[in-house]
Amino acid sequence: MEFPMPELLAQTAVQDALGQSPSGRSRTLGAQWEATLTVTERGIAYIRHAVRAHLRRWDREDAEAVTLLGVSELLTNVLRHAGTPEARIAVRAESAAVYVVVSDLDRRFPVVGAADLLSEDGRGLAMLEALADGFGVTATPSGKDVWFRVARSGARRPGGRGGGT
Repeated sequence: MEFPMPELLAQTAVQDALGQSPSGRSRTLGAQWEATLTVTERGIAYIRHAVRAHLRRWDREDAEAVTLLGVSELLTNVLRHAGTPEARIAVRAESAAVYVVVSDLDRRFPVVGAADLLSEDGRGLAMLEALADGFGVTATPSGKDVWFRVARSGARRPGGRGGGT
């Protein structure tokens, strides 16, 4: 399954490179919000707050719990595993689903595995894959995009999981 936002991320990267992006390194265009950031522990809470505010603005509270879990997990993975905390996040609300993509500069794909139930680490991607209606990783020239989709409550598949890469 292909994630429908790479062209938007590429366009934003070009604007950033040309110095044409708005100040603050984030912007909202209709039902899409995107930001370029240096991920920090405290910054993850800020990004969650921003995503929550946008979901409410777009009347998509139905997707809030899974979306915020996914945002936290993907940004935490950037911080812990990507080798550099530089990342880009894009969130887009459509009539049938909310789409989220986190891009980083690490070419290694995350591994979704069964974690030890007593472990404090290693369960986040498995939970996200189980709760989201779509999940995947796409290689990019500079690293990777990790994405997920949360369908509108009435549009979810039986079992709540779309899975797949």
